[in-house]
Amino acid sequence: MGIDTGGTYTDAVIVELDSKRVLAKAKAPTTYHDLSIGIIGALDGIIGEGGFELKDVRLVGLSTTLATNSILQGRGGDVGLIGIGWEPQPDWALGCKKAVFIKGGCDSQGKVVSTVDPLELEEAIREVTGGTDAVVVSGMFSVCNPFQESDVADAVRKASALPVVEGHELTGELGILERTVTAVLNARLLPIIDDFLRSVQAALGKRGIDARILVFKGDGGLMSLETARERPVETILSGPAASLMGGKVLSGLDNCIVVDVGGTSTDIAFLDEGFPRLNQEGAMVGQWRTRVKAIDMWTTGLGGDSLVQMDSHGDVRVGPERVIPLAVASTMRPDFKEGMLASKETTFYVAGKADLINLTEKQRLVHDRLSHKGPRTFFELMDDVPEVILLKDNLLTLMTRGNVLRTGLTPTDIMHLNGEHLSGDLEASRIGLQLLAQKMDRSPEDLARSIMERSVTRVGEEIVRKTMADDVGVLPGDHAVERLMQSLLGERTFTHVTMRSGLDRPIVGIGAPARIMVKPLESRMDVQVVIPPNYEVGNAVGAVCSLISESISLQVLPKENKFMVFSQFCSPLEFCHLEEAVQSAKTFAEHYVRDKVEAARAEDIKVKMDVVEKRFSDGYGKESRFINFVLVRATATGRPKLSK
Repeated sequence: MGIDTGGTYTDAVIVELDSKRVLAKAKAPTTYHDLSIGIIGALDGIIGEGGFELKDVRLVGLSTTLATNSILQGRGGDVGLIGIGWEPQPDWALGCKKAVFIKGGCDSQGKVVSTVDPLELEEAIREVTGGTDAVVVSGMFSVCNPFQESDVADAVRKASALPVVEGHELTGELGILERTVTAVLNARLLPIIDDFLRSVQAALGKRGIDARILVFKGDGGLMSLETARERPVETILSGPAASLMGGKVLSGLDNCIVVDVGGTSTDIAFLDEGFPRLNQEGAMVGQWRTRVKAIDMWTTGLGGDSLVQMDSHGDVRVGPERVIPLAVASTMRPDFKEGMLASKETTFYVAGKADLINLTEKQRLVHDRLSHKGPRTFFELMDDVPEVILLKDNLLTLMTRGNVLRTGLTPTDIMHLNGEHLSGDLEASRIGLQLLAQKMDRSPEDLARSIMERSVTRVGEEIVRKTMADDVGVLPGDHAVERLMQSLLGERTFTHVTMRSGLDRPIVGIGAPARIMVKPLESRMDVQVVIPPNYEVGNAVGAVCSLISESISLQVLPKENKFMVFSQFCSPLEFCHLEEAVQSAKTFAEHYVRDKVEAARAEDIKVKMDVVEKRFSDGYGKESRFINFVLVRATATGRPKLSK
């Protein structure tokens, strides 16, 4: 069984693993306030289909866009940070609520630069544990010597019951900013992923499914529930990675561009000779550069539930904010349509998740009013809670945490009006379209056509931006470049110039809106677009068609006629000869990844070893004979055992 909990829909499929044949499939709306409801809805949709029984289910694979979407939308727990031996640059964004930086840290050779002052540490712990949900400890060069970082983390655990994340445990890569951001994001995601996993277990238990559960990682492999709870940041791009695997399985293509259009985001990745491109620098999600090993995925805030609005030039803009479609919002409040007509508004605020930890009394009051009265406009909220000052600021905080959502006109509403997507209140979608058409001085029919044309253009634009970013760097997002993209993709024409874009491989469309938002690119670009059977549940198919995997990277560095081996899990090791150092690194790496995969109960284990020598340049672009460093990478994969 494959389950994908996306930003809008939860998908479930039953797959015969040997043949990869889909026996049954179903979708249900994702229910943020209680994820198990949406999961049970999807499970109930496949029960009785395909000639299987629930007792036949031996393996459940999970993929989710929750981590990616939470980061894109700024949601998650509040995090306190203790930095050891470093201070951030003025322009560094760390993503934490509180941060204290203390003396200590190591140098690049793993030697302790300065000891930690117990009194300074005690004060730092008091500061970062107040009003936070988790604590991150990140030390300078902790990947070369982790023990000081671990000692500080142990002190935090003794003083507080909060979960503690150590930077070196998540990545062995250098870069204090990226390593710290990775740890902070991991800490922010702890409650979100834990809630998700508990919901899955509860939903499966209620339907009597007693199967092994594994979670899809962003690098295309599977991990255990225990690992997912400790390292939820590795589920960043889990959904997109599963869609890439699903695109490969469903289309049978080894060289293609997989485009997964969901409710919240669109994800784009390349498949070369059957293998995904990996991002060597770490996953990039929104503004955050991480050190998470992941498929080289281009993720953007564009989907069926993206907000449609008028931009500063009076043109149609789709995304990046995800909102509740009007057709769906109308089912939450009996007089929703009357409210839109009376207020001339399509923006209403809706109660989201009920986790109110660390909210102020005023923020709780706003959430309480929305929970009891249903969707409200901003001015209705002002009347409901007149004692709440700075209502906009409180709403922003609540939306950032996922406690409050917004409604708005979306491509889903337009697809609903066109008869291409039947869900919710058709009349609410029509009213919302009319209200925006009046503001833009256009007919509803013309505006609806423009919205869908722009949605298709935006998908094509992101594909072009991804391919250009790989070759020349990220293109600017200004108005002129947007107009150029619209011309390249056949939506707009210039007076004296005709342009058209093409690609060197087919596009495979995955996700519920793919047939509507991706297939039209075939007539707009020089490219074949494949929408395979079962495309709408491609993520769920990919979630269960993969292997358990674990990887590690070690560095061998020359130092004073000797060679040092650095790993984030032990003290530096010293050798007299390069060959001895490399062999030691290979042995350690192989044992580490093999033990991890065996602990995750995999079989048919294979270990792939890569040794890359980096030499100094001679100043003319040629490598000299002198070693700069040697990188040793080990990756173990194994087929999951089907018995619990």
